[in-house]
Amino acid sequence: MAALCKLLPLQNMDGLSMNDITTQTVSAAAERIVRHFQTKGFSRITEALIIQIHHIAGDRAEIDEAFEAAHEEDKTPPLGAYFEIRPYGHFSEFRSFDEAKSAFKSDFTLTLLHDIPRVFFDPAPVLIDDPLASGTRYDAIMKLWDNVDGYAVAILMNDPDASFIDYVGSHPGSDWQKIMGQFEIASATLGEALE
Repeated sequence: MAALCKLLPLQNMDGLSMNDITTQTVSAAAERIVRHFQTKGFSRITEALIIQIHHIAGDRAEIDEAFEAAHEEDKTPPLGAYFEIRPYGHFSEFRSFDEAKSAFKSDFTLTLLHDIPRVFFDPAPVLIDDPLASGTRYDAIMKLWDNVDGYAVAILMNDPDASFIDYVGSHPGSDWQKIMGQFEIASATLGEALE
């Protein structure tokens, strides 16, 4: 916890739990992501939601089969049977973290949900987009680091500009470390903070 405290621009740490500190650190990373893309010309990107994906049951083959069957039938995949998703950091210019969490199910599109097994199991970097998403629905999900302690950390973004996907695909991992700052250090403590 002491290491995390050094990373935060807080005047007073009194009364803050480890979970509060972690959420503030991760939310600061979400803002850095949004601001980074805005400085690169993507001014319409105004929100990033950082999530943690836990694998709770099934192996890759079983999960892929279940998700593929749901996709073929145009149904919602059986996400809750295999994974638990926790929003834990957020930045938006138009809504609060609580508002984003309450709209999470409707804003997480079927296209992105169907690829959660890929996000969880595939090595980073993983980037998936939903070109048909509109309004507050998330247009892209990114996993920038390999899983830590059995969970994946991913970023959901509103992406009204298709060229954003090209930008992400053309920038190596070292760029992301600069953008995210100390986020990787903070994410290593999330297992303890969220239990």
